[in-house]
Amino acid sequence: MDPAVLEQLILREIRKEPAISRRDLAEKLAVARSTAGRRVDSLIERGFLEETGHETRSEAGRPRRFLGLRSDVGSFLGFDFDARYVYAVETDFDLRAVAKIRLRIPTPAKKDQVIGILASLLTKGPESWNPGPLLGYGFGIPGRVLREDQIALSYPYIQGWEEVDLPSELGLPREQAVIENNTRSIAFGEYSLGNPTATEHLLCLNVRTGISAAVISEGRLLRGHHEMAGEIRGWKDSMPPGSRNLEEIATVQRALDEGFESWNEFASLCQDNDSDANELLSELIAHHADALSRLIQLTDPERVAIAGEFEKLGPDYLEPLRSATSESLTGHYFTTPPIDFVAHGEFSGAMGAAALSAHHFLPREID
Repeated sequence: MDPAVLEQLILREIRKEPAISRRDLAEKLAVARSTAGRRVDSLIERGFLEETGHETRSEAGRPRRFLGLRSDVGSFLGFDFDARYVYAVETDFDLRAVAKIRLRIPTPAKKDQVIGILASLLTKGPESWNPGPLLGYGFGIPGRVLREDQIALSYPYIQGWEEVDLPSELGLPREQAVIENNTRSIAFGEYSLGNPTATEHLLCLNVRTGISAAVISEGRLLRGHHEMAGEIRGWKDSMPPGSRNLEEIATVQRALDEGFESWNEFASLCQDNDSDANELLSELIAHHADALSRLIQLTDPERVAIAGEFEKLGPDYLEPLRSATSESLTGHYFTTPPIDFVAHGEFSGAMGAAALSAHHFLPREID
């Protein structure tokens, strides 16, 4: 195995499991202990890793020495956006957030506006941006993407958002930029950062301006042949009348179409037990539960993560969603998995984008 690739894999494993040793790495990566040891020693010498302690043991034998990432190596920037907001985070080398910012996109959203906001964040950023080396940039992009070509294909809610070459638009080195659909970015962030012990089978439902899903199966992010896995917005309502698609009836836009001035107003009225708002919320929950029950039957996840604006409703949304999903699965041989909101709230997509950037980082000498 190429030494640089092996070092990349070592960094990935240590991010997933901080209490890990050279011996553990050799077993997980199916390489000789001496090979793993040499690469670990090189990473320590070059400042990427450090020894963090050793196990306490009573039996004979040499105790394992645990490894950790040096947080001060450099930082990763992660961005996520829809038609309303751009979310940005900076993380240290160990993927702990050191800065977060959310900026509003003027209405109606246009491509040049989004590019301008991203460019301003890259050149200026918040005052707390780390002055150290930036090691990579990750972008969670709404709609369809061609990940390997680094092209954002289309998104109907941002005017002019067609075949956008984001690294070129922003003047970024291609080898340092990673793009991904934003729901898959959220799922990857939840898998990597949402739980100390990562679940290998994860389903994520993201409801904002649009609605989409992402799946991690056996620790792998599923993209599909045309990178369209999880595009459920065109699913037809299975409940009467059954002629409308999910994006028309089950997203944030639905509240605006029903006459509420804003999503925040709708959420506040729900929490104040307004009858019209609660009636619409019950309908939205029914649509989400129906979609989740079908996705659960298809993917058999260990747990489900909910992302997007409905998190603002807290248990008023989550508890009935759990109940409705369980009811939909009755008689289908499935036990309802745990359903919770994503760990990093509205910044989950940006955190996931930063994690994807770190995932692709090849260790090299840092200037």
